[in-house]
Amino acid sequence: MKHSAGPPPPGRRRPDLWHWLRPRSSRAFVLGICMALGGLAGGVRSAVDGKGIWTSFGIFGVGVLGVFLTIAWIVTYTRER
Repeated sequence: MKHSAGPPPPGRRRPDLWHWLRPRSSRAFVLGICMALGGLAGGVRSAVDGKGIWTSFGIFGVGVLGVFLTIAWIVTYTRER
């Protein structure tokens, strides 16, 4: 088997890391909305019920990640349009 030196052919290149961080499908938008609503409401609810600080922060963190995912989708959508 002979290995050629140099970069791979154009069709075989992998996308860079930024490609994976840019949400493009509407499923990412819906997932972000669900994570944001469920995480923020669940974090507040667990704090009110007294479930524990780490449990509340963990659930609230999911909501914050959902907000970031939703904002990233909106920014990507506006840049492409």
